[in-house]
Amino acid sequence: MSAVTASVSADNPLMTVSELPFRLPPFGDISPEHCREALLAGMTEQRTEIAAIVGSAEEPTFENTIVAMERSGALLVRAWNVFGNLTSSVSTPRLREIEREVAPLEAAHDDAIRLDPALFARIDAVHAARHDSGLDAEGIRLVERYHLDFVLAGAQLDEAGRRRLTELNQELSTLSTAFGQNLQLATEAAAVRVADRAELDGLSDEEIAAATTAAADRGLDGYLLALLLPTGQPLLAKLRNRDLRRRVFEASLARASDGEHDNRPVAARIAALRAARARLLGFDPHADLVLADSTAHTTAAVDAMLGSMVPASVANAESEAEVLRKAAIRDGVELAAWDWAFYAEQVRAERYAVDTAALRPYFELDRVLVDGVFHAAGLLYGFRFTPRPELAGYHPDVRVWEVSDADGAAVGLYLG
Repeated sequence: MSAVTASVSADNPLMTVSELPFRLPPFGDISPEHCREALLAGMTEQRTEIAAIVGSAEEPTFENTIVAMERSGALLVRAWNVFGNLTSSVSTPRLREIEREVAPLEAAHDDAIRLDPALFARIDAVHAARHDSGLDAEGIRLVERYHLDFVLAGAQLDEAGRRRLTELNQELSTLSTAFGQNLQLATEAAAVRVADRAELDGLSDEEIAAATTAAADRGLDGYLLALLLPTGQPLLAKLRNRDLRRRVFEASLARASDGEHDNRPVAARIAALRAARARLLGFDPHADLVLADSTAHTTAAVDAMLGSMVPASVANAESEAEVLRKAAIRDGVELAAWDWAFYAEQVRAERYAVDTAALRPYFELDRVLVDGVFHAAGLLYGFRFTPRPELAGYHPDVRVWEVSDADGAAVGLYLG
């Protein structure tokens, strides 16, 4: 394994197990630098733990190999859990910088473990004897899980193959990080700016206020309609201004497809590298490698299942499109992709008397979460949720509840 070392500050809260309820990370005390230090130190620590397993003079057993591996990397797992949460929810330029630095190091770290012939020899020996070692069903499954993971990761390749696989994984790690960051930054940059409040006809006062705040946060006048990561944008069902619907739709569709955050060359290179990796591991195409550990197992099985659904799905879509076309014609509009959600909302109101605006007060967050989900969990499972305002989440808007069972015993925390 390549060496990864880092100095660790004495006040780094990630270096020890949290003493907060249910080991909740002390998010308020954790900085990006703490994450970086703990990630690098965690790799070093796990490298030492794996070396002890490989260097053991004892015959490979479930306990000294599989269980020992399960227990290794505690610091690294703890640091990754926090870091991954932060990069996906409150990403900052510094967090993204650390992510770009650490991702290829983590890929190399994983490869050094999974492509270690001596380590796989121990796992292979435990796997061969799994049915004769007195293991219960859970133990057997864990051995099989480790063995398959290592095989699919390239553990059975020769030295040249392992070297080539490491090269592929290094580049893929860097590109995957770049792809995700490009998408995030492109989504933020693609927010649609609106100057005239009249264009926002159809939105609630709360939604307009949010658009005002979003613009002000970026030092802009007027309003800013932020995009969500999924392709579908909920505002398209509400905006009466057709040109604004088109702008929002096209902005969503064009994310990360040009300019500074263009993901097209990144995606093409990722596809080529994945194909090369799959062939190296004995699979073609890449999808078969992904599906090797799934219920379907092969792309042929997936294609057969999806193929059986196509006729009904297409017929349903065409039927719905015809209904929406007729609704659009009444407004003198030729139905386009950015009109679909808007007219679907109109049809629901006309045919089924469904008024989502009237329903909105019933779907306010706390009504749904506290009066709905929490209440149902209590009726079904006896769970109770008690606010813990003194506990900090990973973002200022995150709230924490302690969950207890029907007997009043605490069973966990819920962050929402």
